Amino acid sequence: MGIVLLIPAFIILGFAKSILVLYIGLLLFSLASAIVINVINSFASKFGSDSEKGTILGTLRSLQALARAIGPFVASSAYWTIGEELTYISGGLLLIFPLILLYNIKERLKKLRYMPRIIVSQAKDD
Repeated sequence: MGIVLLIPAFIILGFAKSILVLYIGLLLFSLASAIVINVINSFASKFGSDSEKGTILGTLRSLQALARAIGPFVASSAYWTIGEELTYISGGLLLIFPLILLYNIKERLKKLRYMPRIIVSQAKDD
């Protein structure tokens, strides 16, 4: 849901010509950002065994820090090169890719949960 809110937030910020529209875009953006980070962290904590969780979450936090370092550089370069509207619109549209990835992961997890488990001792030779 947070990523879905980020898409219109980016587009609204790109077209904001008045302070009210800017505040609406910032409100959506802040709500969505607060949701996305927490959901990603809790989703990642579901993977791995108990002894691997620290490594998994540490790697995720490191990647998030790297994105926070590189993201502003890339976004500001695009802002000054192609303009504000196109930068925000393309940023919003690029968020469709994580939605597709999350949908694919969700479908894979559904298949894994409902897949029947065969115990070797119960299998019979034909």
